[in-house]
Amino acid sequence: MKFAVIIALAFAAQSAVASEKCRSQATFDERMCNSHMCTDCVLDWCMSQCQKLQEEHPGCRCQSWAEGRDSYSGGEYQGKGKYGDVGDYSEGMSETV
Repeated sequence: MKFAVIIALAFAAQSAVASEKCRSQATFDERMCNSHMCTDCVLDWCMSQCQKLQEEHPGCRCQSWAEGRDSYSGGEYQGKGKYGDVGDYSEGMSETV
């Protein structure tokens, strides 16, 4: 019985977050949807900053995102699935003799 109550509360919390209205869409559009940092940047720093930005603007989403994508981390974005920066420094240390 307790398990069923916990599951019900979890679903209620999810639906409450998903239905939350965006109160700062114009700011979110500029900082997330129209920025290099959250659209083209492949650095780990950019990815983490965009995730923080999404937390600061709950309920906001970019108009260009695919249907059903409710957050920055919920879809495909530059750098997803990569660890750290991309480029020479992502290849590891080279051996020096």
